[in-house]
Amino acid sequence: MNIVSKIGDWVKVHQKDIFLLFCIVLISFISYNLGRIGALKKTPITITDGQDQKADVYNAISDKNPTTPQNTQAQAIDRRVVVSKNSDKYHFTWCSGAKRIKKENKIWFADEATAQAAGYTKAGNCN
Repeated sequence: MNIVSKIGDWVKVHQKDIFLLFCIVLISFISYNLGRIGALKKTPITITDGQDQKADVYNAISDKNPTTPQNTQAQAIDRRVVVSKNSDKYHFTWCSGAKRIKKENKIWFADEATAQAAGYTKAGNCN
């Protein structure tokens, strides 16, 4: 028997395993190249705050750019609560209930504790 017929016999016996190996290699190659193509098309996400200052997210978390932004102050959270004259529930300023209260019916408290001390309870839709 010559070498070609031995290889042919071996391929016939293991053809399912060879096909599976070929498929795995092909899928790996395609996935790798699709990932590289996707990496080339990245567009940076920009975040703007109320003062039109933009931050590039990719550069902000990149190891290649270790500098920190100049404006690193955290925005203060508005802790005030508002109560309607016609209700016994208080709402945070970001709650939908606070936005529905008419301006002339709003009573403001400096914080949650002050509103609770005045006898108001937190509205169920405010977290």
